[in-house]
Amino acid sequence: MKQFLFSCAVLLFVSAQAQFSVRVINLNLKFGAEEEMARLFEEYHKGPRNSGGAHFSSVNYLDNVTHRVIFAGDPANFGAKKIPSQAEQEAYMSKIYRLFDGKSSGSHVMTTLAWKGGDRDKNKFSKVWEFKASDPAKYLQAHTTFVKAIEEILGDRVVGLSSIDMGGSGGTHSVFMSGASLNDLVLTERALSNTKAFQTFIANRGAVEMVSVYMTKNILRFN
Repeated sequence: MKQFLFSCAVLLFVSAQAQFSVRVINLNLKFGAEEEMARLFEEYHKGPRNSGGAHFSSVNYLDNVTHRVIFAGDPANFGAKKIPSQAEQEAYMSKIYRLFDGKSSGSHVMTTLAWKGGDRDKNKFSKVWEFKASDPAKYLQAHTTFVKAIEEILGDRVVGLSSIDMGGSGGTHSVFMSGASLNDLVLTERALSNTKAFQTFIANRGAVEMVSVYMTKNILRFN
């Protein structure tokens, strides 16, 4: 009976979160172009949005990717409230194309499955795991139980689990955990990996094949 009630709770939680679509566009910028890209991104995307947000982040430890832009929201009510004109869109794209240093890889579209909120202004760094889950339902249940069990360790750090619906580097899912710095991420991961809840998570999540692990730092966030 407890298992049935837990499964129902998971399904309700997924239903509430599954409306959010996340579009990740990876960039490979020229050295020193971050400030200009941030200026252009703010100028173009700062206005009010129908739902969700627009983000610009730096990326480390991922081949051919230096930065990324993320657009998230309800696909039934997605994007900016004011749609730029065709001329404005073309002018913006022309300006940012000049900042690119070759092709990037791994852009993808995701659906958010689970989310633990926190202080996103304080915790601007994130460690991201892209992986293949052999049993997505089993993984989601194990993830939900694990995050609940380690809430005291996580504190105000954000944790999110998403399915990868298109693109990516070959994974089926992505998880991120935020932190105040790289050191904070390392120490937090060490602390949670030493818990009994982590061992239970590993035992119950099903087979997992890691595809990539990298770090991001949020530069701009509008929502």
